[in-house]
Amino acid sequence: MGKATAVDAEVTRGPFDPGGQPEWPARHQLEMSLFGWNAQGGLSANNAVLTDLPRYRDYWHWPRAAELLREAERQGFDAQVQFGLWSGWGGTSGWNDAALDFASAAAASAVATENLGLFSTIHVGYAFHPLHLAKIAASIDFISGGRLGLNIVAGQVPRDYRQFGVDEMPPSETRYAIADESTTLMKYLWTSEAPVNFEGEYFRATAARLAPRPARKPRPLLMNAGMSDTGLDFACRQVDCAFVSAPSGDLSGLRDSVEKVRGLAAKYGRKVRVAVSCYAVVGATDEEAARTVEWLEENVDREAVAAFLNIYREEAGIELVPEDDPYLGVGREKFMHIGLGMQSFQLFGGYETVAATLRDMSAAGVDHVVVNFFDPMEGVKMMGERVFPLLAEVGLR
Repeated sequence: MGKATAVDAEVTRGPFDPGGQPEWPARHQLEMSLFGWNAQGGLSANNAVLTDLPRYRDYWHWPRAAELLREAERQGFDAQVQFGLWSGWGGTSGWNDAALDFASAAAASAVATENLGLFSTIHVGYAFHPLHLAKIAASIDFISGGRLGLNIVAGQVPRDYRQFGVDEMPPSETRYAIADESTTLMKYLWTSEAPVNFEGEYFRATAARLAPRPARKPRPLLMNAGMSDTGLDFACRQVDCAFVSAPSGDLSGLRDSVEKVRGLAAKYGRKVRVAVSCYAVVGATDEEAARTVEWLEENVDREAVAAFLNIYREEAGIELVPEDDPYLGVGREKFMHIGLGMQSFQLFGGYETVAATLRDMSAAGVDHVVVNFFDPMEGVKMMGERVFPLLAEVGLR
């Protein structure tokens, strides 16, 4: 049999869904995912993690991480979502200074679990060719029986670009144009039986093909957490689930954010689910959780938070954080919000309070909540054994 004739790509940007969007396998009205299990310390910029390294900081070490993933599956979590990192923030706690990469973490998760959804975070702006990323994703999806999803990140850390030999980080519009073109080419490769010729502004491919192609048809599920107008537009044109922000303790604007996503996606003839990222401290009671939060606030890793702030101030061309300010020029509230959750929504409280907050998120239209815990194994167990039953009572689980 002769070689198949290559087909020329007709488009290089989205919206583009050859074969349509994949069916999202939602088992619950409000889905829950374990987030950031693959990174040292997760979202805890906190010296409290040093009091019990295996429990609070180094749970990403294998085989401990495998047991955490299996426990999440046993407790009824829908998926795990990996954090994508190329460098950490240092400090006394070594915040995010080590992490399993997107490919090995996803492949290991595939064989450690049976039904858990597997979302791996990939960066498309650091000189990775889309064929390379598409091949890795297709192989892991094939191994897992169609459980892989990808969280597509355009890249936003200047020093990471420099690590990959790019001296100057492109502006946001360019980064998302690269993400758009990369995603389009990956979709061609995942769905086309014939080799693909692609001629874009940033990527070229001649007679490129994949075998095996993904087990999920027509392609893996896609996420994106870009919350700028440019990022949100990309998400609504190209992915299946977009993240929106919910400032700590304030859900008042959440419904508007959800409606904005749904309206923009509809404009492009697509359906996009909505997700929120949370950092959780759960206790039997509000008082118990509050004591843990107070302990964490007393132990925020100021050096690591300063490094985190300075990276993003570098991107914006803003003066570096003042060393003589205890809250590094951002005020106590934001300082604590970074130290306890890297600015994710702070899901703090007893079982009833946490369940009530999640009910409010669902009522605002949120479909999917990803959660990183200060104490991951205990947090996963408490959610599964005590919080999920409360959500089941109101039909959310």
